[in-house]
Amino acid sequence: MDCKDDLYFIGQVLEGNQGAFRHIVERHKDHAFNLALRICCNREEAEEIAQDAFVKAYKSLAQFKMKSSFATWFYRIVYNTSISLVRSRKKAPLSLDDFPADAIDFAGASSSEEEAEAEYRIAIVNFALQKLSEEERVLIGLYYYEELSTEEICAITGISKSNIKVRLFRARQKMLEIIQKVEKKNLVYHE
Repeated sequence: MDCKDDLYFIGQVLEGNQGAFRHIVERHKDHAFNLALRICCNREEAEEIAQDAFVKAYKSLAQFKMKSSFATWFYRIVYNTSISLVRSRKKAPLSLDDFPADAIDFAGASSSEEEAEAEYRIAIVNFALQKLSEEERVLIGLYYYEELSTEEICAITGISKSNIKVRLFRARQKMLEIIQKVEKKNLVYHE
């Protein structure tokens, strides 16, 4: 991969070298897909969102002011495209009954007790993430999985820095409550 930065390739595209945009796509495709997946929770939709976001970015490249990083500007496009899709479809909320009570039994198929415990924890965390609103999932994903700062998240989402901190706190609390309920339910199931 070429070590030139995004601004170089943006300049190339704006000068008429349309092929230079593929470098930008290669550099940002995984993060775009992951962000979209965290919001919409569907691999096919996330792929489509990422593609749509790249098309929108390409068409709007002349409007990019180069005051922020391209990544921040582009991830805002991914975020807005994802949120628009999720809001356009109605989805029934998950209930605790949707978490398989025998998840502990499935996890037992792993080769070691530690692996089984890790798989079970991942399943519970993923289930708890699905119970959050799309906005809460995005904030958790950007902060913990993408390891972005609150300033970067602010630039992507348009939410104030202090509000991001409050919403992250509430989302963590909500996840903790969900995890505790699932674990309590699974303890009752196995008694």
